[in-house]
Amino acid sequence: MNEVIKLLKSHTSIRKFNEKKITDEQQQHIIEAAMQGASAGNMMSYSIIKIQSKSTLSKLAKSCDNQPFIENANLALLFVADNYKWHKYFKQRGISDTFTDYKGPSISDLMLGTEDAMIAAQNAVIAAESLGIGTCYIGDIMENYEYHKELFNLPKYTMPIALVVMGNYDTKPQIRDRFDKQFVVFDETYPSITDKFIDDMFSKEESNDADFAKKFYKRKIDAPFFKEMIRSIKLYLNEWER
Repeated sequence: MNEVIKLLKSHTSIRKFNEKKITDEQQQHIIEAAMQGASAGNMMSYSIIKIQSKSTLSKLAKSCDNQPFIENANLALLFVADNYKWHKYFKQRGISDTFTDYKGPSISDLMLGTEDAMIAAQNAVIAAESLGIGTCYIGDIMENYEYHKELFNLPKYTMPIALVVMGNYDTKPQIRDRFDKQFVVFDETYPSITDKFIDDMFSKEESNDADFAKKFYKRKIDAPFFKEMIRSIKLYLNEWER
């Protein structure tokens, strides 16, 4: 099997790190790999904030849904969808004088910035994995709009999309099963999703727990952290509305 494919198929989130440090050279390789990710129009509509301060990691361990292992990471990279820099560039160059309909970044800019940020983040994760460094995505960084804006001095037209914590580790958790390809990969067009399709897709989960749907919904969708994420994302989206 190709080594890259083998690496990707063996990925799992690491939530327990040891004391071994990530070297400066390794950090450089990870960040350079992130920046080589595909980007819409080569605009690179994202920013990467490198976090190593234990004080900041401790704050994030609390603000990102109380996950203590974040504090023990050796490095965290915050990937921010960033339309602010291009907006400021356009303002400096008087774009609105020529293109009078320009009022600032649109929701399309945010979507492209989000794609750019996530592509960069995944490149960083793959690079880290290739160096034997463990990683874990923290989506909870999208919560607590006011707190995270202040903590990272984020201006208008920026949104934290993903926090990736990194560190060396001693043991790797068992790889979790994914849905079968037949439920995810479709030929040419999106299929009609029948009741049987849904029954088959979730048959394994429900064979182990007949109340899987209700328990999952309560744990994830109905959870306080998820409601806070909805609140915060709406506030971010308001910045792009015009």
